[in-house]
Amino acid sequence: MRSGYLILGLVALIAIVSMFVGLDPEHAERLSEMRRGAGFTGETREIALFVGALVIGGFIVYLTVTRR
Repeated sequence: MRSGYLILGLVALIAIVSMFVGLDPEHAERLSEMRRGAGFTGETREIALFVGALVIGGFIVYLTVTRR
């Protein structure tokens, strides 16, 4: 199976599941609360962004140094 068809199938599956979840207001509300609860807030968000920037910067430096 070609990867294009696999990706297209996954996108279609996500769209169909999203439509069913969106039609059920109770489930949509619980999903919304879960997203709000799982998000980083305040200082934790700043630390996570800083660590992500360090990781990306380190990876760029690694690629630059090891390039021949």
